[in-house]
Amino acid sequence: MQLTRRIRETLARDDENFRRFYEKHQKLEEELDALAKKGFLSPEEEVRVAAVKKMKLTLKDKMLLIAKKHQEDSR
Repeated sequence: MQLTRRIRETLARDDENFRRFYEKHQKLEEELDALAKKGFLSPEEEVRVAAVKKMKLTLKDKMLLIAKKHQEDSR
């Protein structure tokens, strides 16, 4: 299952947990973008990049579970 823009917008509006996960995911994406713009990363920053990517994947999995449940409930 893939989160389309319509599904994301609907769930962000209607589901508090999804909205919280989505907002955190967006903040982590912004952090990754800022780190990527630096060019050279310190060892600590490289560790942070790896940690942020893992957190983003965890949040995405949680959002997908909510979306799947929403889809099943709407049948």
